[in-house]
Amino acid sequence: MDVATRDLLLAQDGDDDAFSRVIRMCEADVRRFSSWFSNSGHEVDDVTQETFLRAYRGLQSYRGDSTATSWLLSIARRVCLDFAEKKKKEESLAKQLMHVQAVNEDEGYSVEIRHLIASLPLQFREAFVLVRVLGYRYEEAAIVLNCPRGTVQSRVARARHLLAQQVTAAETRLTS
Repeated sequence: MDVATRDLLLAQDGDDDAFSRVIRMCEADVRRFSSWFSNSGHEVDDVTQETFLRAYRGLQSYRGDSTATSWLLSIARRVCLDFAEKKKKEESLAKQLMHVQAVNEDEGYSVEIRHLIASLPLQFREAFVLVRVLGYRYEEAAIVLNCPRGTVQSRVARARHLLAQQVTAAETRLTS
């Protein structure tokens, strides 16, 4: 049994120092793996951090059937897939927003994306602007908003959902 696997099993028994050692031993592998599926260092950082957060939360699900590194890379793979899906949704939303703006401009109307974002409830607008418009990481936005990272992620997701609804409603009005 390798050292990282042994430490992961110790971490299951409540040894937080052992989990810290696992992170130090396996972070480079997770980061290298993630870099093949991410376009930026910023995203690699996010994927790496999310991988270890999920591993810590799911520590009791580790059965020891594989090495700690293999288990962590399987989590990293899932995180990469989740990030890719999220990026795909965001790109789709951006295309929809651009389409609505272009359609409206063709018809002589001036609908700006800024107005759609401005119509969001404040808590969702703050999170969305910090993360998606200004490019802050979730952790940084959480500090600015004085709330947990998960809350920021939830607010950004909710803002995207509300924006998508607004876009669909605007397209419906334009084609009616």
